Amino acid sequence: MTTLTAIAEQFKIIYNDLTGGEGNLKLEDPENIESGLLIEACPPGRKVLNIDAMSGGEKTMTALAFLFAIQRFRAAPFYVLDEIDAALDKPNTKKMVDLIKKYSDRAQFIVISHNDSTVAAADCVYGVSMEDGESKLVGIRMPS
Repeated sequence: MTTLTAIAEQFKIIYNDLTGGEGNLKLEDPENIESGLLIEACPPGRKVLNIDAMSGGEKTMTALAFLFAIQRFRAAPFYVLDEIDAALDKPNTKKMVDLIKKYSDRAQFIVISHNDSTVAAADCVYGVSMEDGESKLVGIRMPS
């Protein structure tokens, strides 16, 4: 319960920073630590939604808030995020990029993306191209 309480507090803060809305983590049965976890969020101008009832973009933003809440509690040295921006529009992609940059002093983030806004914000970009039938790895350090 100590871990859940700490992560839930971080989730509220990060969800609000990310979306301007209110988020909450709680157990299905508050008396049973083994019951399911309910992730609820209230995007600005909307009613409280369970994550199952959210749009793809809302789910992504909520999941990112949850991931970063866990990171704030107990950070891993690196994270691999695969196409996390696929369901996001441009404003939410910028919020996601800003969140990753904010926490990149604590961990390394490897983000797989085709989104030009995400790629442009990277410190370093790696790509694979075909040359004479062989895959070639290309790395570019992006200007600050």
